Amino acid sequence: MPSQISKTLGNYRDALDDSRNRYEQMKKERFKNAKQFYDSFFKNLIKKYDTKNFNRVKMLAEQLFQVDKVRFAAVDGSCYKKQLQNYMVFFGAAYPIRGIIDLSRSDKKFVYEPWSPDEDVSMVAYVPIPFAELNEMMDEPFVVSDDQRINLSNIHLQLMELAEVFQAYMLVKSSDLRPKVLLWDQSMSSVMNSNDVNYKRINLIGYKYQMRSLTAQDVIIAYSHPYNERLDIPSKKKYRAYNYVLWKIQENSPRSISSLAKELKLSEKELLRRINYLISENVEQGDLLTQNKPIAYISGDELYFNEDYVGSWEYCIGLFEHICKKLFKEKKPNALVYKKKNLEGRAEERWTSPDDLKFLISIGIRALIEECWKHNVLLIGIVKDSASRYLTRNYIGVMDHIGKYKDVPHVLLPWSDRDFLETLPWISDSLMTPWSTIEFDSVFMTLHIEKGEDKNKRILGVRGKIISPPERLFARSLAQFYLNRSKKSMLYGHVIFIDRLLIPSIDNNIEKVVIDQNKHVLGVIEPIVFLNKNERNGVQDLMMYILDILTRNLYPEVIGYPDPLHKADWGAKSLYKKIKPIIDSSDISLRSNPAHKTFRQMRDEIKRT
Repeated sequence: MPSQISKTLGNYRDALDDSRNRYEQMKKERFKNAKQFYDSFFKNLIKKYDTKNFNRVKMLAEQLFQVDKVRFAAVDGSCYKKQLQNYMVFFGAAYPIRGIIDLSRSDKKFVYEPWSPDEDVSMVAYVPIPFAELNEMMDEPFVVSDDQRINLSNIHLQLMELAEVFQAYMLVKSSDLRPKVLLWDQSMSSVMNSNDVNYKRINLIGYKYQMRSLTAQDVIIAYSHPYNERLDIPSKKKYRAYNYVLWKIQENSPRSISSLAKELKLSEKELLRRINYLISENVEQGDLLTQNKPIAYISGDELYFNEDYVGSWEYCIGLFEHICKKLFKEKKPNALVYKKKNLEGRAEERWTSPDDLKFLISIGIRALIEECWKHNVLLIGIVKDSASRYLTRNYIGVMDHIGKYKDVPHVLLPWSDRDFLETLPWISDSLMTPWSTIEFDSVFMTLHIEKGEDKNKRILGVRGKIISPPERLFARSLAQFYLNRSKKSMLYGHVIFIDRLLIPSIDNNIEKVVIDQNKHVLGVIEPIVFLNKNERNGVQDLMMYILDILTRNLYPEVIGYPDPLHKADWGAKSLYKKIKPIIDSSDISLRSNPAHKTFRQMRDEIKRT
C-alpha cells in the first residue's frame, strides 16, 4: 500500500503536469495572436537599424556633443541589510565606470578610462540603527500610530537609489568628470513615480540647514520642478495644476488669475481651489502645523509670487548635497540623525524616515534632470527585467481609443511587453539586431484605458486622476542588441527597457497628441508621440547607435546588455563583497553574552558544532 506522503507527492506531480500543459497550450494560442498582431499592425512600430550608415546620425552627434570623442559614464549600485539581535545594519553603494567613444572612427570601438588612485568616486553608506534608539523616539510609550510606525524593510534599497542618483548628479555637475552620455541602471520615470511622497509625510521638514529650517513650502516648490520652457514642463493637466502656476508666477510675477485659469482650461473658482497650497499660511510641516508665509498671495485679480522663496529650489538642492555628502563621502555615523523642534518647542533627535529618503531621491532626480538639460547630457536609463505592459496595453490602448491607430487587432498577447517582443525574431525572419520599438511618452506608465461599471471605456490614471511622471519628460522604448541566426538553434539576448530624458534643444519639435476625452477628470494631456517607424526621431537613432557600440556581447550572462553597465555592476558588487563580511561580523561582541541571543540562535549554534 502506498504511504500517505507518496499519495500527496503523486497528486502534486499530477497537478504540476496539468498546470504545465495548460500553460503551454495558452502560450501557443498567444503566439498565434502575436503573429497576427505583428503582421497586421505592430510591424509598423518596429525600427530596424543599419549602424554602418552613420552619416545622418553623426551630424546630430556633432550638433549635440560638439566633439568627436564622446565621454560616457555608467552608474550602478548594490545594497544589503543585516538584522541582528538589537539593531539593523543597512548598506547602500553606487559605482561609476567611464570611457570614451571616438565617433570619428568607423570600427565602432570605445575605450575605458580608469579612475586615478586619488579619485574617490564611489558612493558608500553603512548605517547601523539600534532598535532601542528607534523605540525611544516614540512620543507615546504605550501607543503606536501609523506616523510612529517606521517601516525598515526597504531602507537599504532606498540608500542604494539615493547613492546612485547622487553619483549621477555629481558626475554631471562636475566640469572635470562630466560625461556627454550617462547610462543609469534605473528607469528615471519609475524612480520619480516610486518616490513621489506627499509633503505631509516628510518629517525632514524642520531640518535646520544654512541658518534656516526646511519648510513645507520649500517641498512644494521643489516638487514642481523640473522646469523647461521648450518642452512646456510642468504640464497643464489637472493633477498638480499648481505646479504649472508655480512655474509661471516665478517666471513672471504677477500673473492674472483669469489668464492662468484660461491657460489651464479651468474656472477661476476651481483654479483657486487647486492652488490653495500656494496661498495658504496653514501648511502642515511634516508632523507639525505652523504658520509660514504663503508661497503666493492674491491682490485683486493678480497672483504674486512671494519673493521670500526665490532661492527655495537652490536651498533644497543644497540640502540634498549636504546630507548625501555626510552620508556617502564623509561617512558620518550620524548622517541620518537630525534635530528638530517638537510640538512643545523642545529640540529632539530624529532618524531620517523612509519617506524622508524618498524626498531626497525626488530632489536628486529633479536636480539631475535640470543639470543634464543645462549641459546637453544624453541621460539613458536601462532596465533589464520588467513584466510591464506600458507599450502593448497602455500606449496602444489609448492611441486606439482616441483614433490615432486604425484596425488594431483586439487579441490577447503574451503576458508582458518583453514576452511579446521576444517572440518577434521567431515571427519575422528579416528582423536583425539592433532593433527597437518606436519611442512613447513615459506618461503612459499611468495613463491607460479602464472599463467602468457602465461598460464604457475611459482614459484614466492611477486612482482615476493621478498622472505621473509629467508628459514630455521621458521617452520609453524596448530594444534588442543580440540575435544570431547563423547557428542551428537561434541565439538571442533579452529585450531591454530604455528610458531616455528628452533633450529640449532637439526634441521640442516632436509631434504631440491632445488627449482630452476625459478632461473633466484629467484635464488636457499632451504627450509626445512617434506613431510609426517612419516618423523621424534623430535622438533615438543616435542613442541606438551609441548603445550598439557599447554592447560588446562578451559575457553570456548579460548578452545584449551595455558593457559599461555590467562593469559598473561589478564595481558596485566588489564594494558589497568588501563590506558584507564586516557587517556580518557586527554581532561578534554579543556572542560572549548568551542572554543577548534567542533560544533559536543558541540551538542553531549548538547544532552546527
